[in-house]
Amino acid sequence: MPFLIALLILIILVLLGYGLIYYLGRKQTQANIELDEQKQEIMSTPVADKLYTLRNKNVSGATRRVYESEQAKWQTITRFRLPEIEAALVSAQDYTDKYNIVKARSVADEVETILEETKDEVNGINDRLTEILASEKASEDKHEETYERYAALRKQLLAHGYKFGDALETLEHHLAYIELDFTKYHQQMNDGDFIGAQEVLVQIDADLNELEQMMEKIPNLYSKLNEEYVEQVADMQQGFAHMEEENFHFPIDVDIPKEISASEKKVAEAKKAVSDADLTQASELMEAAGVQIDHTYTLMEKEIASREYIGKNQGAVQRRLEQVTQSNRYGALEIDRVAQNYILYDNEMGKMQEYADQIERQKDVLKTTDDQLAEHQIAYSDMEIRYREIYDQLAEIDKGQSAIVVALANLRQRERDARDDLYMFELDLRNIKRSVEIHHLPGLTNEYLDYFFDTSDRIDQLSESLNRVKLDMVEIENLTDQIAKAIEYLDDETEKQVRAAQLTESAIQYANRYRPQHPELNAVIERSYYLFDKEFLYEDAFENIAQAVDQIQPGARQEIIQQYDQENQVG
Repeated sequence: MPFLIALLILIILVLLGYGLIYYLGRKQTQANIELDEQKQEIMSTPVADKLYTLRNKNVSGATRRVYESEQAKWQTITRFRLPEIEAALVSAQDYTDKYNIVKARSVADEVETILEETKDEVNGINDRLTEILASEKASEDKHEETYERYAALRKQLLAHGYKFGDALETLEHHLAYIELDFTKYHQQMNDGDFIGAQEVLVQIDADLNELEQMMEKIPNLYSKLNEEYVEQVADMQQGFAHMEEENFHFPIDVDIPKEISASEKKVAEAKKAVSDADLTQASELMEAAGVQIDHTYTLMEKEIASREYIGKNQGAVQRRLEQVTQSNRYGALEIDRVAQNYILYDNEMGKMQEYADQIERQKDVLKTTDDQLAEHQIAYSDMEIRYREIYDQLAEIDKGQSAIVVALANLRQRERDARDDLYMFELDLRNIKRSVEIHHLPGLTNEYLDYFFDTSDRIDQLSESLNRVKLDMVEIENLTDQIAKAIEYLDDETEKQVRAAQLTESAIQYANRYRPQHPELNAVIERSYYLFDKEFLYEDAFENIAQAVDQIQPGARQEIIQQYDQENQVG
């Protein structure tokens, strides 16, 4: 029984194998048929017909070279490539019939690759032959259109040649060259060189485009040159002649005739470029001519504008000089007057004399400039520069002189401020002394008294300085600053001493409450009395008694201070 089952399985596997091989064989046969159909499709491409048509046209030149190249490619395909494909297809089918499917598939894949390459080559040959055949008709149509453009341009030149001036001859040469190209075109068409003829038409079309641009732009260029640039050059020549009649003088580095000549030369060069129909060069030269003309105009207009400036400012600069001179004289007199009452430290008279010397130098510059103008030896633009420099120098001088005069005027106010300060210092010192007396302090430390009397001496010194014939405001203001600081210190120190003395008295009264229970306070109180009455160290006296009561009654020291501040309204 197992044997029968195994045999049955074997038979089934064999049948399945044969069935698979049969299926693959049928599939491969179908693939071979499809490849053969692709081959037939390639062979049906009308390349041979187009080659025959071109051969009968007796083509030549570039067209013949393309024809022969494509014919050679086609012959290679028909004589070698297609027979090889046919043989390979037969071989693939033979392998298929023998059920050598793997080999058949390999050969078929190679055939498929060759067919794809061949199809691309044949299509390329067919397209190029189609283009050659179509180029004949396309060239004829293009020729008709191109010749109409040529004829229109020729007619325009004949009818309106006057618009193109000297460029007419150049334009006619361009037309003649185009006419020669038309002759070349006809010759190549007659010879059957359709490709060469088409290339000639492309060149003619480009030449016509260029000629149209020339004929469009040249009249405008001539118009601009003749109606603008030439007239501007003539205007500059006339303007310069008029300026010479009015005795204009130009800076040493400015040569107007040379500038006008350069403008004239550039205009002539631009005209030559236009007559040669070199539009690019003409545009560049016209731009350069415009720049040169504008530059020349600018130089001439600058002198005219400078003359207007001089006319408006010639009297003004003289008046400004006189004004600054008068200010200098006033400043010198003011320095002399103030120097009788005050010691001056900033070399005011020397500075004012230096300003006077500078003013004289500016007067010399102005006189020299005006003399040169009277003798027509200076350009107005150079003169304007000098005038502006004089104005600037006078402005600086006037600023310096004014600063000196203002500083002198301030001396009187500074003196008044110092006298007011003296009065306040004397009053403050008396108030400090009165404060000590009112609070009946038993005495003050030697250090405090020395500082007090030293301040009093300085106040006396300030009073003496303010009563001199010539006041030294630097010394006076230094003394004023020192006294102000000393008064501030004494005021603060007096307040501290009075406060400490009163706090000591309050603390002793507070301690007296606890003396019966704390006999050790007796010695402390005695010590504070000694510091208070003998040494006049009120702060030490307070701290001595305050620390003792604070140990007996914590917070007592702060309580004494707060109560004092409340009674005396201390924030």
